[in-house]
Amino acid sequence: MSTAPLDPAGADHRDLLAVLRGAPAAAAPVPLPPPPASVSLLPEAATSRHQLVADLALAGGPVLVDVGPGAHDGAPHGAPDGAPEEGQVLLVGLLAALAAAGRSVRLVPGPATAGARAELTRLGLGHLLADVAEDASRRGAGLPASDPNRWLTLLRDLDARHRAWFTPGGAGAGAGASRSEQVAGLAALRAEHLHPPLLPVAATWSAQDRARVAALLDRARAVGEEPLRGVPEERLAAAADDLDRLPDGLDRLAALVPRLASETGWRPRTVSELAAGLPVLTRVEDALRTYVPAALRTDLDQTAAVLARQPRSLLSAEERERRRELKRLAALRHDGASFGPGDVEALGALQRDWAATVGGAPAPAASRADLADLLDPVRRSLVAVADVVPDVPADPELDRLGDVAGQVRRAARAVRGRQDRAAVEVEGLADLAAAVPAGSGPADVARLVDGTHWRAALEAADPGGAPVARVAEDFRRLDEQRRARAVRELQLALSGARARPVQVAGREPGEQTGEQAGEQTGDVDVLVVEDAHRLAAPAVAELADRAGQLVLLGTGGGEDGSAWTRAAAVLPVLALPLPVRPSAVAEAVTSALTAAGVEVVPAGTPGAAELELREGGARLLLGLEDALATWRVQDREVVRPARARATGVPYRLLRVADWSTDPRAVARSLAEEVRALAPAVEQAPAAAAPAVPVPVESFPKGLGAAEDAQRAVSDFVTALAGGNPNIDQTPPATIDAAVALAYADLGVTAADAAVLDAAMDRLGYRRRGTKVLRAFKESVQRTKKKMRGAGVRVP
Repeated sequence: MSTAPLDPAGADHRDLLAVLRGAPAAAAPVPLPPPPASVSLLPEAATSRHQLVADLALAGGPVLVDVGPGAHDGAPHGAPDGAPEEGQVLLVGLLAALAAAGRSVRLVPGPATAGARAELTRLGLGHLLADVAEDASRRGAGLPASDPNRWLTLLRDLDARHRAWFTPGGAGAGAGASRSEQVAGLAALRAEHLHPPLLPVAATWSAQDRARVAALLDRARAVGEEPLRGVPEERLAAAADDLDRLPDGLDRLAALVPRLASETGWRPRTVSELAAGLPVLTRVEDALRTYVPAALRTDLDQTAAVLARQPRSLLSAEERERRRELKRLAALRHDGASFGPGDVEALGALQRDWAATVGGAPAPAASRADLADLLDPVRRSLVAVADVVPDVPADPELDRLGDVAGQVRRAARAVRGRQDRAAVEVEGLADLAAAVPAGSGPADVARLVDGTHWRAALEAADPGGAPVARVAEDFRRLDEQRRARAVRELQLALSGARARPVQVAGREPGEQTGEQAGEQTGDVDVLVVEDAHRLAAPAVAELADRAGQLVLLGTGGGEDGSAWTRAAAVLPVLALPLPVRPSAVAEAVTSALTAAGVEVVPAGTPGAAELELREGGARLLLGLEDALATWRVQDREVVRPARARATGVPYRLLRVADWSTDPRAVARSLAEEVRALAPAVEQAPAAAAPAVPVPVESFPKGLGAAEDAQRAVSDFVTALAGGNPNIDQTPPATIDAAVALAYADLGVTAADAAVLDAAMDRLGYRRRGTKVLRAFKESVQRTKKKMRGAGVRVP
């Protein structure tokens, strides 16, 4: 980036001045570039958006910045008490960056100037403004230590870790979802009582692999009677292809039989009868190549009598009749040749065979070719299938082909299910298959497979090795050293005249301030104007005549005719707020901390990016990492904690990685942290009101003390931290305590179903699978046994 002084006659600058003076805008604003990856501005509260302003200003073009509502409207900015104002932070960083680059700057002051002057003075740079004398006592002897290479390494490390969590496809081959989305997906599955097992191999599953595994599990979980129990595997393997093909063949055959009946009137009873008559149909088709269809219905006895007549005199009536008959018979052949005894014999044999097999007069069948292609494979498959499925006949009746096809399909599913179950064991998917709840559909199975892949991918080691919190702490320390060194370098540049102080001008042309007012009438490289939304555009244009570049700071929606309003027609507006997005873990975190007894309220930031935890007068500001996913590393790790410290409220960033690993432990840690912040309060002598227990007289005998049961249930629910219980991790003693409390509420004569519902409600079991019901029913029986031993009569 060039740091050379700008050309006062720059085309962009001239065009902007013309617009400020009332000329029409020549072109629409161009889009802004994305914020830079790192921040080098002096204020610790400067974000990547402030850095973008400085970069654009150093690039030489005009800049228009919306610093947001607040001080520019005559009121403090919307930041909490003690937090730096956006305009003040920007002004400190921008003026220092321009001065360090060797630019001469004139500032038209506004509401943020006083705060900027105070901050520069705190940093030991008050004399950066020409109207402030240098405090010689703040001069340092040398440059503070710094490690820019280590700082850059940590910056890249934190960025890589963040991308691994919040960039799609960043966690495993073919992952698709980002790690944060996987965490949200797992939470949603567990809320529906779908608990993916931990299968390390699942971390490498691609989308195609997951689809294959889901299909395999869906087929393998088919329940019902096994119709092929006891059939050896080798016989099933030999008939596997026939089992797959036969149902479709039977369905096609069943569709052809009615067509055959409509064409020929033939209604065979079984497949074998159909096969026996098929050659006759073939012969009819062959005969029709020689004879016309009417020949098949000709009276052959009468034809034979005509052929047996002896020739007569050509002039006799008998001879003329005989010749007419012979001519009519010749018309029965396609070639018109004479019709003789051989033709009678051939057609007679066909009619006899047809009558013996089909009945009636021979007729052509258009479906004959389809039947011929289909029948032999179907008959072979029927024989093979009947060998392994006893209920399937080798020669079924044609009107039962649909039923037989259904039988074969059920048998084929059983064979595939047996093979798939074997494949599940071979591929190590038994735990995954066991996790599929009864009654689940294919969609639930597919989601469980996705969840298994996500869990395995999330268990993979995070890049870098060192805990991210430690890396972030080291980065913040080096970043602080880096800023301190930059402050000292600018002090040295100012004392050595390598950097020039910023001239503070008046708000109107000719108005001057400060002791050096006489020196403020020359040309400068950059004119920075605060409150541009209030200043008249022509006045700003006159001030900018002696500058090569114009930077306007203000608030959107400026007054008519203001410099801001006219500049916005040709310049893109750069807003300073950082974008946030809704947090996927905010609800779960709030629920867990509320269950732990901590008050949780939104911190007032857009998009629920932060929560405020309150306990006994103490406050802790909790940032949610996934809501800040679009922020740069310094925005997230340096700027936000610094701004929170300025308000006097402790700040902690909740990382999605920590929450996904052990949400209960994180919730307990946060609750302990906010309680540790609470000031010690002298307790009043009056005893606190006790919790309302189950009345002792209503607690059944033989089940121990009501207080012990209540404590066991309360400890279990608190440890859940808003999560869903897992029956494998629920101690039997806790289930017994819940059942005992249910009997205390409902009475010892309550029905088992009512006791089960009440006990499961106490422990948070909303979805009640087979394992859950079994565990609670066993507890009910144990509880009844204890009560009977104590002399209580129970049903």
